[in-house]
Amino acid sequence: MRSSETNRGQTTFSVKTWSVPGFQRWADLIGAGIFAVLFLSLVVQVVRRFVLGAPAAWTEELAAIAFVWVIFWGTAFTVPLAAHVAVDFVVPRFAPAVRRALYALGLAALGGSILWALAGIADYLRFMMRERTPVLEWPYGIVYSVFLAAAVMVVLRCLAAIVRPEASDKA
Repeated sequence: MRSSETNRGQTTFSVKTWSVPGFQRWADLIGAGIFAVLFLSLVVQVVRRFVLGAPAAWTEELAAIAFVWVIFWGTAFTVPLAAHVAVDFVVPRFAPAVRRALYALGLAALGGSILWALAGIADYLRFMMRERTPVLEWPYGIVYSVFLAAAVMVVLRCLAAIVRPEASDKA
């Protein structure tokens, strides 16, 4: 794919952020593992509730935690930038150089906003370490720590997309 390409009225840019060998594979495998935990906890809950007649609260809580993790993990580590939702009615009408500049400006605004919020996110997670989930009794700071990892990765991916806009659908 060229550095910018118009496809059905949309301009796509790609940035290959995963230059570390094997990183994408490990990120995908971990995401699949988290999804497997989500799926298996739901299966266990169905079997316990409808076959054995003895529902287990821990399966619901584990499924909810795994759902949060799979969403943020996927957003941060496995979903390409081009697959994220984007609304651009005006940008495709500009010349390629202007589109690249607007793309970089949007990424800088997104990355900068999240970078600005990182300290607050970390502080809140540290604060939430004293609260625990009702059934598994896991600290909420650990349960939601994936959000901090996702925020850091979004900042890094925005930076990589600005620095290397010629490679983006792979990110």
